[in-house]
Amino acid sequence: MLTTIRRYPPPGIDTQTARRDLWRQCGGPIDDVPILLDILIHMGLVEAQDTRLKVTKAGVKIATQDHQSGGKLLGLALIRSGLFAGQARSLLEVSNINPSRSLSCPKELALSVAPQLTGILRRFTGAVALTDQLTVAADLVAEISDVWSLLPPTAGPEIDFRKDMGNRGELYSYRYCRSIASDAAKVRWVARDDETLGYDIEDLNLTPKRLIEVKASGETAVRFFLSRNEWRMAHRFESAYEIHFWGGVSLKTPAKDEFDKLTKLGYPLIFRGLEGLLASKHLTAMPTQYLVTQADGD
Repeated sequence: MLTTIRRYPPPGIDTQTARRDLWRQCGGPIDDVPILLDILIHMGLVEAQDTRLKVTKAGVKIATQDHQSGGKLLGLALIRSGLFAGQARSLLEVSNINPSRSLSCPKELALSVAPQLTGILRRFTGAVALTDQLTVAADLVAEISDVWSLLPPTAGPEIDFRKDMGNRGELYSYRYCRSIASDAAKVRWVARDDETLGYDIEDLNLTPKRLIEVKASGETAVRFFLSRNEWRMAHRFESAYEIHFWGGVSLKTPAKDEFDKLTKLGYPLIFRGLEGLLASKHLTAMPTQYLVTQADGD
């Protein structure tokens, strides 16, 4: 599809007729064309300008050179897009990371938790082998564990700004905790599977395990809200419960660049043992909501 769009002379293909024209030239189900276009736009390989679509510089490189790399250029772009963030996270958490930082995982397990990602990784001959085990070389493991690969695609500021901001913060803490852990596979981003736990990340490297709730803000002043469940869990688990605060977060900044910048500034700020911090006045808290109900019989 990239090659087909690239054939259209400037200013590009008309967005109103793109679905029909691309389907005629590329084939396949016509309803898949808008989905594929959205993916290419998200990956930065195609851009929409006014009423036209055209291939970006990155898209031209893949369209003209991907066949020479055996599909590795497109594979790397797919990994870095975050489209397979869930599969990348699952694969990392069920695999063994060797001292050389390479990865190994039983074949059937890899295919069950990351089927499409495993298929993409097979493009990287020499760095990946799939026998009874999936093995991935350290350089490629670094790619699938980097912040840009693990961050889910944004919902968009107009859809759910708070959700996108929360994903950023959780991703940064997940990446940070894995980078300092003795066994990175024991750091789990549990909120991706269950948002009702009262925390986002658990680290099994310590006993008792650490439970980490993550807060992110565009402001640098420490100010965040805790749900009733988060408040209860913080008091229940005391010093085993941590709150990570990331300030100055911007959804407009590339995740990798921002993560590097914020960690150099000393983030995340880590608050451990909420009850003690409140007692010492290091933090203060106030109720902001009240539940009002009608008495029976009224």
